[in-house]
Amino acid sequence: MTSTRDRMVQAAAGLFRDRGFDGTGFREVVEVAGTTPGVIYHHFPGGKAELAIAVVSSVGDRIAERVEAACATLPPRQAIDGLLDAIEHGMVGGELRPGCPIVAITLAADDPQGELRGASDHFFGRLRSAVQGCLVRDGIATDDASTYAALAVAACEGAVIMCRANQSAEPLRAIRHGLLGQLDRLDRP
Repeated sequence: MTSTRDRMVQAAAGLFRDRGFDGTGFREVVEVAGTTPGVIYHHFPGGKAELAIAVVSSVGDRIAERVEAACATLPPRQAIDGLLDAIEHGMVGGELRPGCPIVAITLAADDPQGELRGASDHFFGRLRSAVQGCLVRDGIATDDASTYAALAVAACEGAVIMCRANQSAEPLRAIRHGLLGQLDRLDRP
């Protein structure tokens, strides 16, 4: 059974993904989660920023753990292909418009302390580190692996945004072709 707090985090993740962080209020989160306004303030006394950090932690941990596991056990091409499959299924496919709640949180207009950007940066850093580690284990030079990892993470998130603008998965398919092609061109010993 899902706790009330978890329901609110899941509701916020979907709303941030669909409407953006700045376009989502506590009222919508409460309504989608099926709870009351007082409950959300009980679980998130730090307000919307605290809720957003919980979303980054929940969604980010789930995604990062999958990527880390794939990158630790699979050859690079299979790991990258699997990452792209997960993005196509989870962030581009389905009933909601293409989007990523972590990108929405990263782009929040009101983040004077940098907490939201910091939480997002930690998530993106985990992804980059996992991809880089996978490539280094395959014999790719550390600098090349680091550059490719940054390119892969940025391209994947950019493709999600482009899919939303384009109203199709075509941009992700183009990114898939480009990332896998570039992976094949990396120097190996």
